[in-house]
Amino acid sequence: MKHALAYEWVRARSLRSTWLLLAGAGVPQFASGLYWGLKRDFGAFTSAFGPAARMGALLVAAIGIAAFGLDRRHGTLATTRLVLRSPARIVAARALVTAGLALLGGLLMVVLTAAGVLTGGGALPAGAGAAGRAGAAVLPLTVLSGLAGVALGGLLRHTGLAVGLFAAWTFVAETALAALGRVPVTALPLSGTALFALPGTAVFAVLVVLALGAATFTLARRDG
Repeated sequence: MKHALAYEWVRARSLRSTWLLLAGAGVPQFASGLYWGLKRDFGAFTSAFGPAARMGALLVAAIGIAAFGLDRRHGTLATTRLVLRSPARIVAARALVTAGLALLGGLLMVVLTAAGVLTGGGALPAGAGAAGRAGAAVLPLTVLSGLAGVALGGLLRHTGLAVGLFAAWTFVAETALAALGRVPVTALPLSGTALFALPGTAVFAVLVVLALGAATFTLARRDG
C-alpha cells in the first residue's frame, strides 16, 4: 500500500489542476468573508460558510474526479492497473491522497475566510467556539467531498458528467429539497455540513462509503 500511496501522490502533485482547484476552493471563501466583513455582521466569520463552502466543496471534489478522468483521457488506466494491481488498491490510494489534499483545501478555506473578514473590517470570534464549529464543519465537508469525487470518478466514465452531477445535487437538488421542507436542511449532506449540522455530516459519510464501495466493484467488473 505504501507504494500505491507514493504513486498516487506523485501523480496528484505533478498536475497543475490539483493546485489550481485547491487554490480556487479558497477564493469563494475569501470573497464571502470579505462580504460579511464589510457588512460588519456580528457573526461574519460563521456567516461566510454557506454557498461559498459548497462551491469550495465542488472544486475539491473535482480533484478526486480528475484522478480517474485524466487516466481515461490519456489512456493510462491500464498502466495504473498494472502498477497498483487491483481496483481496491487504486480506490484506496486515491481516496487517501485526495483526502489529504482535501484537508489542505479545507484549512485554506478557513484561513482565507478569516483573511476576508479582517480585510473587510470585520472581527473574528473572540472565543474559540465559533471558529471551532466552522472548522469542525468545513474540514469534514471538504474531505468527504474529495472522497465523493473519487467515487464518482470511479463510477462514471465521463468527467464532465461526474462534476455536473455533484454540482446539480449540491446547488439544485439540496436547495429544492430545503425549499420544499420535505427534508430538514440539517440532514442534507452538503447544506447540513456547511451549517455545522452533525446529521448532514453523518449522512454524507455513509453515502461516501457506499459510493467508494460501488466504485471499487464497478472498476473490477468494467476494467478487470
